[in-house]
Order: sequence, then C-alpha cells, then structure tokens
Amino acid sequence: MTSHKHMLNKCKTLLPILSHNLHKGQSGRIGIIGGCEEYTGAPYYAAISALRTGADLVYVFCFKSAASVIKSFSPELIVLPYLDNPDCIDLLKPWLEKLHSLVVGPGLGTSSTAQDAVRSIFEYISRESNINNKRMSIIADADALYVIEPETFRNYNGCIYLTPNVHEFTKLSNRLIGRQTYEPTVTDVQALMNKLGGNYVIVLKGPEDIIANKRGTLVCAEEGSFRRCGGQGDILAGSMSTFAYWASKQTHYCDELDPEVLAAYAASSLTRHTNKIAFKTKGRNMITTDIVKLLPNAFQTLFGN
Repeated sequence: MTSHKHMLNKCKTLLPILSHNLHKGQSGRIGIIGGCEEYTGAPYYAAISALRTGADLVYVFCFKSAASVIKSFSPELIVLPYLDNPDCIDLLKPWLEKLHSLVVGPGLGTSSTAQDAVRSIFEYISRESNINNKRMSIIADADALYVIEPETFRNYNGCIYLTPNVHEFTKLSNRLIGRQTYEPTVTDVQALMNKLGGNYVIVLKGPEDIIANKRGTLVCAEEGSFRRCGGQGDILAGSMSTFAYWASKQTHYCDELDPEVLAAYAASSLTRHTNKIAFKTKGRNMITTDIVKLLPNAFQTLFGN
C-alpha cells in the first residue's frame, strides 16, 4: 500500500514553479457558480480557498440578490450577478472562455432557476468542448450534483470531479443506479463510476475520503477533525479547483497515478489537515472562518512552497 507521505510527495509534482516570468492568471483562473439569497457563505468559502491554495483570480457567478453580500466578504473576489438573469448563458460565455476550472454548486440552492441555469451551463460547456477542445476542469458539489446524469459529460474533454458527502452520495447513487446505501463503500463508489463512464473523479467525503476514477480507487486517511461545521466541503471544492487546473497541465502519469487523482488527493489532504489544526485550537467552537485562516500554513506544511 502506498504511504500517505509518498502520496504527498507525488502531489508536490503538480505545483507550478513560481518565477518572476509568470503573469497574472497563469497559476489559475477559477470560476465559482453558486450563491443565492439564502446561501452566500458557501461560494465565498470555495472562492477564497481556491485563492489560498494558489490560484491567481477567482470569479463568483451568483444570484443578483447575493452579489453585494459576497463582495463584502472579500475585495479579492470578482463577483458577477448573472446566475438568475434570463440571458445567463450569453453573459457567462466570454468569462467561461477564460477559466481553467469551474466549481459548480456551493450555495446554489435547489430552485428551478438555479437548477435550470446549471443544466444550461453544463450543456454549453460540454458542447463547446467538442468544438474548441477546451479542457476546463469542473468540480460539481452540493446542489449541482442533482443535475448530473450519465449523458451530461459523456464526451467531455476535461475532467469532472464530483465531491458528495454521504447523504449526497446516497441520493446520487439511488437516482442513477438504484442503489440506496447509507454507509457507502469503495464498491459503491466504483459502481457509480462505472455508471457515469467518461472522465470522472469521485471524492466521497467521510471519516476517510474515498477517491476513485475509471482506473482505480484510493483512500485519503489524513487525520481530520471531529467537528462538522458548515463550509468544510466548500473549502475542499475550492482548493480542488486549483489543484485540478495544475493537474490538467501535466502530460504524464506519476507512478501510474493520474494527475487528476493526485489533485483530488492533494485537496482532500489539505482540507483534512487544516481542519485538524483548526480543531486542535478551537475544539467544538471551530467554525469555517478559522479553517480558512490556517490554509496557508497547512499548505506549507504539506507541500512546501
């Protein structure tokens, strides 16, 4: 069995080399689709985590009612209130062309407006990838998981990461393969992977994170925290978007490990390690803001500079 330390060393191969020759955007331009009137924190946590992991620019595409609130959280974020606009796709098109990774779901909500918008976005992205060979990585989380079908990205050129918790996985599995399990195992994850086909990576969040793609399965057992406050999954999705872009630039396997699997493992390890050190400080009083503050130190500990 491959050791956790060995895996972290392999994850380090994804990191781009920093130099004076880089220009803004080369380390990652990330988009976040989500944020409605009721849920404004989730897209912020995903966005700020992408930045803290090492992306250069992050755009949040949200409902108009959420835009001012999300902007108030951080001047670092570019917030665009397009998601509930009747011309949503037309407004998004020029921005999507710029992005390296797209996180869909944090704070999205289950309204018909939100779900229909995401279906249209996925359809557009999948269609355009067959035209211009764009390989943007997509991380589908939370409420975006409910619009995923086996046909959604069947021929998509980029990688699609699904990041369900146990509850979301159970609903996804029941809907797609008729298997309802409240304690999913590696076998269940592989069954869902087989049903989806295509270029997917599934990250089942739990006591240990199960990571699977069509070539195999591994487990991230980095110690996490005993506290389950809202927002931890958003940190995972955001950090994964940055690692996913870096992985998409790799042209070879690392000890037979797909770069996309390494990206998922890196994001899982970073999130769990940061949760652990935040919990040691705050205990049951830990909130997600505490975790975000510790992301830079955790990143340095795991991956260096």
